[in-house]
Amino acid sequence: MSEQPRLFEFRMGERAPETLVVAEANRDAARLLTGWRDWPGGALALVGPKGSGKTHLALAWAMEAGARQIAPILAPDAGAAAFHEAEGRLLIDDPDLARDEDMLWRVLDLAKSKGGAVLLVGASPPGTWPVAIPDLCSRLAALPVARLGEPDEALMEVILRRICREQFIQLSDDAARYLVRRLPRTFEAARLWADALDAELEQGAKPVSLKLARKAYERARTGWGEGGDG
Repeated sequence: MSEQPRLFEFRMGERAPETLVVAEANRDAARLLTGWRDWPGGALALVGPKGSGKTHLALAWAMEAGARQIAPILAPDAGAAAFHEAEGRLLIDDPDLARDEDMLWRVLDLAKSKGGAVLLVGASPPGTWPVAIPDLCSRLAALPVARLGEPDEALMEVILRRICREQFIQLSDDAARYLVRRLPRTFEAARLWADALDAELEQGAKPVSLKLARKAYERARTGWGEGGDG
């Protein structure tokens, strides 16, 4: 496969992702994040399914923009202080799960009135979140949204290799080719395969051979309801 272009390069900080591969599934979102200085109202929502790389992409943006990450349940005064200290550049992960509405409203209002770059990262668009403050509801519904889609072949290979690397094992080239041709192009399928691999893997076994990858694939495919195809 041809080498994919990289969105950001990192040379400092242990938390920084190594590289970020841009493929069809995340190209539009990456483009929107790259243009963070021009976000309407000083804020953007990044949304996508579980395992789609939202946090990886958000951390890439945070490192590039010099943004500070804050908890979505931070108190309003603390959120406002963080906004000013970070010169308006904030990352808020999972505010769709739990949030301090007063803090979120205050930060978004500051971003709009003072100029900023506030990135909200969640599984669903902010306009669908149940909120009690009417003005916050309107503000969230008006936010521009960067959506992450399911992976194409290039991104699927990156995801599978990253899963193996996190387990300190190496995915062989022939195993990678086998998997990207057969796995459904979803993050859930990659996760199911990784779970099946863990069940098949003997301690210390590496790299992941074609034979082992195939066994894990056959075990995992029951999770997405398919029969065997050999």
